[in-house]
Amino acid sequence: MNRRRFLQLSAIFLGNAAFSRQAFAQPLVLRYLCWDGYDLPALLNEFEHLNKCDVLSEVINDSPAAYVKLSGDGHLDYDVASIDSPWLERLDREGSLATISDSLRQSRYEQYYPQFREQFLPKQNPPRNWLPTRWGWIGPTINTAYVKEEDYQSYAPCFARKNRGKIGVMDWGDWPILPIALYLGIDPYQPLDKYALETLRQAFRALFKNQPIFVPDISIGQKGIVDGSLKTIIGAGTYLTSALRRAGFSQIKTVLPVPRNGLKQGIIWTEGSAAMKGNPNEALAMKLVEYTTSIHASYILSYLGATCNLTPNIEVEKMYSAKQRASLQVDDVAYVLKNSLVNRTSPDIGQMLQIWQSELFKAS
Repeated sequence: MNRRRFLQLSAIFLGNAAFSRQAFAQPLVLRYLCWDGYDLPALLNEFEHLNKCDVLSEVINDSPAAYVKLSGDGHLDYDVASIDSPWLERLDREGSLATISDSLRQSRYEQYYPQFREQFLPKQNPPRNWLPTRWGWIGPTINTAYVKEEDYQSYAPCFARKNRGKIGVMDWGDWPILPIALYLGIDPYQPLDKYALETLRQAFRALFKNQPIFVPDISIGQKGIVDGSLKTIIGAGTYLTSALRRAGFSQIKTVLPVPRNGLKQGIIWTEGSAAMKGNPNEALAMKLVEYTTSIHASYILSYLGATCNLTPNIEVEKMYSAKQRASLQVDDVAYVLKNSLVNRTSPDIGQMLQIWQSELFKAS
């Protein structure tokens, strides 16, 4: 039994026992499943004060695993989730997300970059019941003090024997898989045939033979890039580099590979927030979704946490100083938006993950 359920049952018991409601009043509790940064006291304390509630955060670093927690009836164990957008799309299709009002959707539509309006708030399609919150891009992560940027215009160095034992791979489910697929000329967002899946298997096998270093969290990856023990990292992108640049390591950046065989090589990742459907605190949960996508909260999310990333709210960009713009590589945004695919539900991600784990087990 989690705390929220306990408080709800306690309230019923106290009411039936005819005790004073004032004497035993407890604040409402929201259970929040989220990526790092959404649990910042600077962000949540204000919301809790304004709404006389407690927010209990459970931080994750793997959106597929978070989806497993929320799928089926699992969404009833949480009130709000802030995870990667493809997994929110799945939950939305399954009917697990509370409906976003037209007024809130229109408000965010007017504030977001045009590209995010078209992608996530289209007016001609059935409306989505989640809102984008943070974004960045996946590309080779490098330290130009140790490697040349022009050598990392593709993922070829990850398979080079001279880099054996010096390539970092984020241990984050689908994230290292998607860039490799693009490098091979495979669009992971389209259904894959047996040939494409076998090509991926051979690529994973070659990568693992090069003895990459698996990186379980951001801090370890950051250390490896700063000290030069890792030449590059697959699957982290600006999620890892922006905070280092904010700290003054301007030589560290996420580069965008050039298109290969007509296929864009960059991937734009997007996190989003949604209220879970069917919970007693649904209305309050939707207030948290509205709050996390406001201009004020978006600025906090984008720059003040352990990680810092761009926000789809174009009004926030106007608040950045020159140093903040440099940290977030804002000057690269137009090129990135033009030369990247937007991460979305991959129809065969289950098979790709299975092949990845199979080849990893054999290599181990």
